[in-house]
Amino acid sequence: MQTDINLLGTRSLSLPSTISNSQASTEVQVKSSVVIVGANGSGKTRFGAWVDLESPQKSLVHRIGAQKSLSIPESCSTSSIDAAENNLRYGYYQHNIEPEQLENYKIGHRWQSKPSTFLQSDYDKLLTYLFTEEFDKSTKYRQQSRIKGQPEIPPETKLDIIKRIWEFVLPHRELIIGAGKIEARPKNGGTSYHASEMSDGERVIFYLIGQCLAAKENGILVIDEPELHLHRALQSSLWDAVEAERPDCIFVYLTHDLDFAVTRVSATKIWLKSYNSNQWDWHLIPENEDIPERLLLEILGSRKPILFVEGDRNSLEYFFFSHLFKNYTVTPCGGHEEVIHSTCSFLKLKTLHNLECKGIIDRDFRTDEQVQYLKQRDIFCLDVSEIENLFLSEDVLRTVAIDLNRPEDANSLVEQTQKLVFTHMEKEKERLVSAIVAARIEENFLKFNAKAVGESELVKALNDMVSSIDIPSLYAETNNLVDSILIQQNYPAALRLYNNKGLLPQASSIFGFKTNKDSNELMNYIKRLVKSKKSERIIRAFKKSVSELADLTF
Repeated sequence: MQTDINLLGTRSLSLPSTISNSQASTEVQVKSSVVIVGANGSGKTRFGAWVDLESPQKSLVHRIGAQKSLSIPESCSTSSIDAAENNLRYGYYQHNIEPEQLENYKIGHRWQSKPSTFLQSDYDKLLTYLFTEEFDKSTKYRQQSRIKGQPEIPPETKLDIIKRIWEFVLPHRELIIGAGKIEARPKNGGTSYHASEMSDGERVIFYLIGQCLAAKENGILVIDEPELHLHRALQSSLWDAVEAERPDCIFVYLTHDLDFAVTRVSATKIWLKSYNSNQWDWHLIPENEDIPERLLLEILGSRKPILFVEGDRNSLEYFFFSHLFKNYTVTPCGGHEEVIHSTCSFLKLKTLHNLECKGIIDRDFRTDEQVQYLKQRDIFCLDVSEIENLFLSEDVLRTVAIDLNRPEDANSLVEQTQKLVFTHMEKEKERLVSAIVAARIEENFLKFNAKAVGESELVKALNDMVSSIDIPSLYAETNNLVDSILIQQNYPAALRLYNNKGLLPQASSIFGFKTNKDSNELMNYIKRLVKSKKSERIIRAFKKSVSELADLTF
């Protein structure tokens, strides 16, 4: 069965049917390549084996297994081109056998009846094929030159192409192709070494290029774990070059490496969710400009509910929530706007991933109405201005005092920390009030009537918006709020409103830690407690401090 190429450049690829489809196979329209992403145990290798041995297009498929020997023989001889080609593709050759019959030998000879687990050891067959192809083309070239009486431009052999791509991917190395043997050497003219002494990366690059060149015209290449033995910096350049060399082929990559998956920019992406009793649960991943592709792939691979948080994988948010919410896949995605956007976007795709998605952000200067509005959309606000303030909560501070073997000093340490917070809040009162009022003014900008038409209507819309902002009243109201917190010494309210990342480092000295401008020793101590075997008490203290997150399952 030939691949179907239409005027748009798409081709029909047969894949095993999904669990929800009773047909023997499913046709997927692809452009040039397909990336099938799945976790370990999701059935990727068996998926590739089905395409290779059971697909309606199996006669076109050449599969490169993940488990392969990279042992290179010292030298190799040539054979007939038919024998070399068939021994490589099917593991078997017999003179005058029909191509359709050869397919029957592939599973027993090439894969030793173990298509999912057999360690492929065919480097010798690959080299025999490559040197035979070179010898065949060279012989025909010499014969044509004699007939025509003058030499023409020599044809490019598959070994020539391998050398070109190999040296492109490894620019500091040179490939030397001799009579029945391969050598390499540094480009600066150093000592050459036999291919058997090349690094795993050097050998696998040669092997992968050669195998892809050996595929049939308009064929289908199935590559299991295309990133194996390859440095991450080389993966994209290698596969870009190989795909460019074989534009006639469909490349089907099977991988669990998300970083590799996103390098295949125009590829059709498929999420392989699970495998059971020769049935796969797989889904086409929709193109979605609203969601970064790597993030989408990462979430789809999760089997736990998703919790979007601020920051990155080195942030305090990721560290803290990963330990607090172990029933979730905690996913950092930048600032609060990205958390809100990601949560809402993934909820819209729930029919694809069927996962619960939540988000957590700092309260910042949000009003109670804004907090409630976000909660209705599964985005929860901490009841502190910023996450660092959680480490200053009374329950957490008391737990630290106990772990420092100073339970009798707990009240004093908490009072000193509270005094520190109130003192700085008093000093920064004008800055704090102004920042809160500025946030309220910014909210009002969203009320501008952007649909107004005409100069006069736009002026009116702007004037209406500005007139709705009563800065003196806002300032007086906010100033009174801050005053009442200071007068009443309302510590939870202070942590809810006051944002100052410098408080926690200053609290370190209260608990006896050395102050260091480059390190927050109190926070580091609390983080060590969270990671330790005796983390139960500190985790319980944090849970009490985030009662607003009670709707989430700890």
